[in-house]
Amino acid sequence: MWEYKNGNYIVRILDDGTKFRLSDNPVPEIPESIDVKITNKCDGGCAFCHEKSTPDGKSFNVNLAYRLFKELPGGVELAIGGGNPLECLQDLRWLDRKLQYNGLIKNITINAKHLDMFNNCYLGLEAIGVSYNKNLHKEIKEFSDKEKEYHQIVVHLIAGVHTTEDLKRCLEDFDRVLILGYKQFGRGIEYYGKDVEDSLTDWKQNIGQYLRGKDKIVVFDNLAITQLDVKRYFSDIRWKDIYMGNDGQFTMYLDLVEEKFAVSSRSPGRFDIGDMSIKEMFAKVRSKK
Repeated sequence: MWEYKNGNYIVRILDDGTKFRLSDNPVPEIPESIDVKITNKCDGGCAFCHEKSTPDGKSFNVNLAYRLFKELPGGVELAIGGGNPLECLQDLRWLDRKLQYNGLIKNITINAKHLDMFNNCYLGLEAIGVSYNKNLHKEIKEFSDKEKEYHQIVVHLIAGVHTTEDLKRCLEDFDRVLILGYKQFGRGIEYYGKDVEDSLTDWKQNIGQYLRGKDKIVVFDNLAITQLDVKRYFSDIRWKDIYMGNDGQFTMYLDLVEEKFAVSSRSPGRFDIGDMSIKEMFAKVRSKK
């Protein structure tokens, strides 16, 4: 379990990831979770990549990352991604050694195409997000069966790119699924078209049937919540219990490649990190959300 003070309230996180805010009106001073981009290098070639990652993309300054993260209390979550973050294994291992006693919750997202790069990573991770590829379903299942003893495995699906049939298949084989909204950002602008629109319509019409299971965990990012109108399936009281807040309310985005920060990864308004601290950046994010 993790517990820390954040502004006027206490954050408590159980070992299974369940989070509690011990206040009726929490006002945070630091983000509870930070979406961290560490590289724009990736050979995945996804046509919808909102980060426009390429095989020759740049990577982060590990010393800057250490300066920013070393002051954070244990329990703050870092969602590390890219690009392909496994391109930065040496720097990630160094950062993990430097921060190993800080108690930060470190998660990583990797593409299913790069599962073979994960062997013996030793990064002190709590969870591994795997971007789904239906052609690699068997490989993802084998990876999950091997790693779930040591990490939470969360399969990521993008509404509009993946289908509800993909979701159905994933829920048969995986315990945790994260549904992401479609980002009309980066290469996602050009990729967007009738096929994506039709897929989003199907998701919106049928997502309710996948929220009734008791033995699987299905979660959504804020964009998917909006695009699929997820709130309609819950009472106001239940929604208040499970909704974790708007983008920028308890979270922020940190691009350590371009050394900028923003409310979220799809925010056009981005600001230079410079010599600012996480606390200072988050205050600016909250003023812009």
